[in-house]
Amino acid sequence: MLDKHLKVAVLIRHYNASAGGAERYCVELTKRLAKIYDVHVFTQHNSEQSENITFHRIPQWFQRPRYLNQLLFSWFTRRETINKFDIVHSHDMVTHANIYTLHVPCVKTKWSESKGVKGVLRWLNTLLSPRKIAYLWLEHSEMKPLKHRHFISVSEYLSRNILMNYPKTNKHLTIAYPGINNHLENIEFKPHALKEKLALTNDAFLFLFVGNDLIKKGLPAIIKAFEVLGNNNIHLAIVGSGKKDTVNIPASLKNNIHFLGVVKDMANLYQSVDVLIHPTLVDTYGMVVLEAMSVKLPVIVSNKNYCGFAEHLNDKQALILNNPKDAIELSEKINLVFSDASLREEIAKNGFEKTQSISWENTLEKTLLAYNIILRNKRNNHES
Repeated sequence: MLDKHLKVAVLIRHYNASAGGAERYCVELTKRLAKIYDVHVFTQHNSEQSENITFHRIPQWFQRPRYLNQLLFSWFTRRETINKFDIVHSHDMVTHANIYTLHVPCVKTKWSESKGVKGVLRWLNTLLSPRKIAYLWLEHSEMKPLKHRHFISVSEYLSRNILMNYPKTNKHLTIAYPGINNHLENIEFKPHALKEKLALTNDAFLFLFVGNDLIKKGLPAIIKAFEVLGNNNIHLAIVGSGKKDTVNIPASLKNNIHFLGVVKDMANLYQSVDVLIHPTLVDTYGMVVLEAMSVKLPVIVSNKNYCGFAEHLNDKQALILNNPKDAIELSEKINLVFSDASLREEIAKNGFEKTQSISWENTLEKTLLAYNIILRNKRNNHES
């Protein structure tokens, strides 16, 4: 049992549940940690409030270049936390934490995957890039497998990536999946509110796409698939901070593609659409898929080679894409889920049942096991 007086520092540049999957994970987990321990959050931007958490503002002198801000964030948080906390838990790239919850593939991946001449050229090119050197140095510093350090991955997909790049971390690695909030019974849903806002008829079929990086999350393939189908009754609502000019929207689809920006009330949004579409190219877990399924929303999603959560799904729980870059395959899946109401109902039901064993309490439990490992190693080191 962990000491109830444990003092924990949590490090993340953006403490904001709407900023992205990593930020959402951090906020949800930290709120639960704060019910048990003395939790301090060190952040540059805070959009959340909690009486149980002490917040510390880390200065941000400039936004660009980002790598310099990352280095400064690491330096400032080291200065503020060293020898002051029982556990330093980082969700960001820093040099000095005890616990690292890792959310994205390793920076080193491109170098690890480049072989022969390409590998040599990549490393030579790196010598000319202060940005690449900075990120590689930071990652190398954080990924050292020390006794007082442990890594938490959010999926098997990410764990494989970590071990490919840093095989010595294999005895220092735990998986703690993201969770969901199952408190929907007290929410007053308005299923047609979004369609009314977009001036659509109630029988219009509305897909939902969620992602800040429109390219990596697969929006170009969706647009091509919509072009292939040419169905004016099919619409797409896009949620996230991605900019419209990132992708080209053909004139024929201008009235069918709707950018909503950042949305905080995702629970109601899920109830206002017909299907979540997530042809992601890189997603270590895919929290949006889990959340959508938890409110009985049918899902189209990339396979496990692109999306970590898909590793736990079968074709009765979601429509799984063999190749998310293939607009023809995607158009076929879109048309299938659009035209077959019984299929939508079946995968929504099975997907919902899949999510009922997944919770943030499980995430907390796995995290506390990692804390125990660190504290035990510290205690053994002190006694010796």
